[in-house]
Amino acid sequence: MTTASELYDFINSFAPFDSAMDFDNVGIIVGSPETASERVMLALDATPAVIREAASNGARILITHHPIIFRPLKRLSSDHPAYLAAAAGLTVLCAHTNLDIAAGGVNDLLLRQLGLTPLTATGDDCCALGLLPNAQPDQSLAVLLRDFLHCEGLRYTRRNAPIRTVAVACGAGGSSIGYAIRSHADALITGEIKHHELLLAEEADIAVFDIGHFTSEKWIVPHLTQLCAERFPQTQFQEAVSDEHGYQYCTGKGEA
Repeated sequence: MTTASELYDFINSFAPFDSAMDFDNVGIIVGSPETASERVMLALDATPAVIREAASNGARILITHHPIIFRPLKRLSSDHPAYLAAAAGLTVLCAHTNLDIAAGGVNDLLLRQLGLTPLTATGDDCCALGLLPNAQPDQSLAVLLRDFLHCEGLRYTRRNAPIRTVAVACGAGGSSIGYAIRSHADALITGEIKHHELLLAEEADIAVFDIGHFTSEKWIVPHLTQLCAERFPQTQFQEAVSDEHGYQYCTGKGEA
C-alpha cells in the first residue's frame, strides 16, 4: 500500500508544489495525507465519472492534474466532485501548474512528444521554447500536429514565412503570447487562446496552433502513471478510462 503523503512527497521531488502559480490550488485537496491504498487512479480531471470509476475499482486515492477545487467555494452541493469524492472515501491529490512547469512535466513532455529540440525550460510564463528539426509551412505543421496528437479538431492561424522556433504552452496558454513575441518565436502551440491574444499574435506574425486544452495535457497522465508505478511497485496505478474531454465535433456539411 502507498499513502497519499508518500505520493505527495514523490511528486514534490520533481514538481515542487510551492512552485505552483499564486492563483492555483494544489496538493491534497480532499481527504487525508494518511490515506493508504493498494490502488491509485490517475486522470486529468476529477469528474463525477472519474470519481465513480475510482471508487468502483477499489482506489482510495485519486491523482489529477486539474484541481478538484479551483476557486473558493461558498456552498457545496451533493453533486460537486469534491462532495462526491469525500462521500466515496477518496483522497484527491492535485498537481497542476507545478507539474506544467517542471522539468519533464506537461510542457516539457509535449515539447519532446512533438520532436522539438528544447531551447529553454518552462519559466514563469508557463511556456517553453523549442526548435523544429526542419522549417515547416503553417499548414504542414497543422497537419503534423493533427495527425500526431490525434486531434479531432484543431484551429490555427497563418504566417507569412516557414516556422522553425516554436513556443509551447499547455492548457490555457494563450496568455504566453507575450513570451512568444519576446522570444522571437515563429509559432505558439497551446491548448486554449482568447481572441485578443490571437490578434496580438497576428500583429507579430506568429502562427497560433490551438490543439485543445485536453489534448495539450493528456500526455501527462500515462507519464505520471508510469513514474508512480516505478517508484511504488507494491501499488497498482491505473489511468481512468472515463477521463475524456466531452466535446463533439462537426466534421462536415450536414454532419453534427
